[in-house]
Amino acid sequence: KPKDPKLMTARQRAMLERKENVEKEPGTEQLLALPSGYREKVMTPEMILKAALKSQRRKQQADEKREKDKKKTMERLLRKQESKAGKLSSRNRGTRRSIPLATYINTINGIYVTLPPNIPLPLSSKKFVNPSPIKLCGVTGCNNSKKYSCSKTGVPLCSLQCYSKNLSGNVS
Repeated sequence: KPKDPKLMTARQRAMLERKENVEKEPGTEQLLALPSGYREKVMTPEMILKAALKSQRRKQQADEKREKDKKKTMERLLRKQESKAGKLSSRNRGTRRSIPLATYINTINGIYVTLPPNIPLPLSSKKFVNPSPIKLCGVTGCNNSKKYSCSKTGVPLCSLQCYSKNLSGNVS
């Protein structure tokens, strides 16, 4: 089957042209060409059939191997899941029973609080403690809340500008 010359390499085109020139001029002296490249194998129908059978067998073996690998992977994953589930359930069983629970339920019918039996009733009340008053920046003319304290003077400060003023001696 002739190839398209556009798809050939320069060497292949030169070889093709040489063959064509020899065929056109039969009277000229023919030179023997050295073998170049691979020889084309002559394939008999039996050889073609054998090759087809071999390739079919290879494909079949590859499919079988792929299936075996898939089964092994599935079995391994299932084994891992079973062992994980067993470990998790055994851990949770023991911890659930030992933790006392207090539940709060707020519904249309009412508000309910259930406590474990070991908590004494009535519950002791605790007094609300007011938070400490917000400290302000110690630099004169600044009313921002304290964010930092000067490491050298211990004065409450709010920013880098106030820090530099503090170091220069502008403190209230």
